[in-house]
Amino acid sequence: MTSNPRVVFAKRPGDALPVVGEHIILDTSRTIDLDKVPLNGGFLTKTLILSPEPAIRERMRDPSITSYSTTYTVGAPIVAFAVVLVLRSEKEGINVGDYMYGQTIWEAYTVQPYIEGRINYKPEDWAPDTFDMDSLALRTVPNPNGLYPLSRYTSLLGTPGLTAFVGFEGIVEGKEGQTIFVSSGGSGVGAMVVQLSKLKGMKVIASVGSDAKAEYVRRLGADVVFNYKKQSYESALAQHGPINVYWDNVGGESLDAALEALVPLGRAVICGVVSSDNVPPAERYRLKNSHLIMKKRLTLRGFIVPDLIPQFIGKFMTEVPALMATGKLKSEEAITQGFENAPQAIVNMLSSGHNAVGKPVVVVAE
Repeated sequence: MTSNPRVVFAKRPGDALPVVGEHIILDTSRTIDLDKVPLNGGFLTKTLILSPEPAIRERMRDPSITSYSTTYTVGAPIVAFAVVLVLRSEKEGINVGDYMYGQTIWEAYTVQPYIEGRINYKPEDWAPDTFDMDSLALRTVPNPNGLYPLSRYTSLLGTPGLTAFVGFEGIVEGKEGQTIFVSSGGSGVGAMVVQLSKLKGMKVIASVGSDAKAEYVRRLGADVVFNYKKQSYESALAQHGPINVYWDNVGGESLDAALEALVPLGRAVICGVVSSDNVPPAERYRLKNSHLIMKKRLTLRGFIVPDLIPQFIGKFMTEVPALMATGKLKSEEAITQGFENAPQAIVNMLSSGHNAVGKPVVVVAE
């Protein structure tokens, strides 16, 4: 028998930052027989890389709070993005030795498909159209021996890159000579938006939470990068704006400043609201410039990645690897080693102003 550790969601954190050992725990009590465990027509995978992402926090909410995803079950394992290796298979089209990436249970070894663990996005509740429910489930890595490491499938080729790409293609409508402001420019999504914007010939202003992240985003090509802890959003945008487009990963004060800096008929793409995560409702920032939405005739569009997958997944899979191979798209990953450190990696990723440069990943096996 082989030890089969897993990351378990033990308790809902409410509006507070999750705590390792209380809300997220490492369960090392389970074992698995890798040779004899029944596959029931499925396949057995070994986890190689875990990808902590903000959507994990969204799924920790109370089930009574309506949102775009199902909630985690207390006592059940965390389900999120990962890269895995196929060890055994009874499923046609899935072969031993295949690398796969997508949503899966966070444990060392898993009999797939773990259907209960999928995003379970319900388009009938949120939009008139439907999309392939398997679009965020495990899919085969197309080129595991390519020019870049497997960790890229958690950044540029993973959920962050896909989110940035489909949002940029479907909503931003970026044009040469325009100016875009990207909040959290050093995040996995933000870093991709910065680069896509530069490929369109746009001027890019980006905010980050540390000087190290500022250097990283400058290396990606941003024209103006400021540390919001040292210079206010309002001051930076007054100095370097106005802006035509705002890509919002943050919300709160950043969105407020962007509303003031946007030109008439400008647009804001609302991709994330991390400034309000782990903050009680009564303490969350309240917009002061919402009146400018009407007066400037601004367009604000919120989205999540499944909204645009059917339209742009093919283009993403074709264009992004080619841009990476030619060095036109780059990324860095902030690597944590060891399955035992996965719970803390989640908390670190969710902590405001964490100092990791690049997309956080946890390497649990070679």
